Amino acid sequence: MSDSEDRRKSPRVAVPGRCVVRTEQRIPVRLLDISAAGALLQTDERLPLGGVGRLRLSLGGAPFEATVEVKREEPAPDLRGRVAGTFIVAVPPREQDVLEEFLRRAGS
Repeated sequence: MSDSEDRRKSPRVAVPGRCVVRTEQRIPVRLLDISAAGALLQTDERLPLGGVGRLRLSLGGAPFEATVEVKREEPAPDLRGRVAGTFIVAVPPREQDVLEEFLRRAGS
């Protein structure tokens, strides 16, 4: 994704491991990074622009789940699959605490 398209308001933190996005179907994704407002995902399948789904993963050892909307989707820079920039639409309060704690620890 080009710098001219980057509209993040929060810094992103790289996160290792795989997770799942559930739209109308379950799609395995790799979480590349996450911020308070969104996440960058890599997948072998196309995610539809404007598509909304549930992102589920372990974040810093704690379960995390959020509703995300796909804002950008394009071929991965290394041409292995696709990357999708997502916006976090909704996060339950407990998961919000998990995200904030993870980001706080990653920033220290």
